[in-house]
Amino acid sequence: MLFFACCLSWPSTGMAQAGDRWEQMAEKRAEQMADNWKLEGEARTDFLSTYKDYRAELMKHRSAPMRPDGKNAKKASEYTDEEAKARITNEFNRKAQEVANAYNRLEVDKKYYELFAKSLTPQQLVEIFAPVRNPRARGGQARPGRNMPGNFPRGGMPGAPMGGGMDMDGGW
Repeated sequence: MLFFACCLSWPSTGMAQAGDRWEQMAEKRAEQMADNWKLEGEARTDFLSTYKDYRAELMKHRSAPMRPDGKNAKKASEYTDEEAKARITNEFNRKAQEVANAYNRLEVDKKYYELFAKSLTPQQLVEIFAPVRNPRARGGQARPGRNMPGNFPRGGMPGAPMGGGMDMDGGW
């Protein structure tokens, strides 16, 4: 019985831990930015507070999972007509929600841009709103010659004609 009670409480505990972890990462990033920019005193306190509010507001508008069905999804041929129509309607609704979330995140960015612009330089604002993404930052180095822009497996770009260059007039 204890096992089932633990299983029932585990997902909510995991979600809480993920939220705590996200908050810790956001606070760490804010602290690093404040350190890099040499913010002190009230300017530092204001920045950290505003940045925490900004990240929390952004999280309210994060996107839903890409495929809610997961591994239990039926093949298209297994749906009844009604199920297929409902599946399509649900997909349209999910996509509409993604668009609404993206718009809301944009509005949050604009709102906080105005707040941060009062005390930060344009270069500092770039670090918040348009940071340079480092592909190696998430756990490792890219292997030379692999997964780099313009590097394709033997035979060239998938779908491209073989045997030399591309005939720009002939298409693919």
